[in-house]
Amino acid sequence: MAGENLTKKLDAPNKDELISLLLNIANLRKENLEWLGLKLEGASGEQEALTYFKGKIKACIFNDSRPNLKEARRLISNFKKISKDEKLVLELMVFYVETGIRLGEKYGDLYEAFYTSMENMFYEIIGLLNDRRTTTLKEEFTPRLNWIVEHATEGR
Repeated sequence: MAGENLTKKLDAPNKDELISLLLNIANLRKENLEWLGLKLEGASGEQEALTYFKGKIKACIFNDSRPNLKEARRLISNFKKISKDEKLVLELMVFYVETGIRLGEKYGDLYEAFYTSMENMFYEIIGLLNDRRTTTLKEEFTPRLNWIVEHATEGR
């Protein structure tokens, strides 16, 4: 259904029908529910969402089998869709790399794709920080990025 036709259809329902429609869409996928919750809760919901996503990412990286980096990166991508706060997005991305470094420190050498994923995320972080016109975020994240560089090169 084209966007124009959808807009016409959405003009017709009453409030209860719209609420029901939103809830049905939210229940189709967990990401839809997260997005709707974040939008309804405003800024306080973003902090809760960040905490939730950090927990999910940690669970993807530290699990009983091989780290699920694809799912962890998908979570970051989903977070980018529901939050436009660059600082929170960067926080989640840095957390991903920090968590990966901690996994490497705990278990030793891992597989090449793991390190490539960490490197790619790190380069993406650097790119975002370099695109910023202000230095506030750079200053805030520099100590953590330095920690990543120091620990990533230890070769434990």
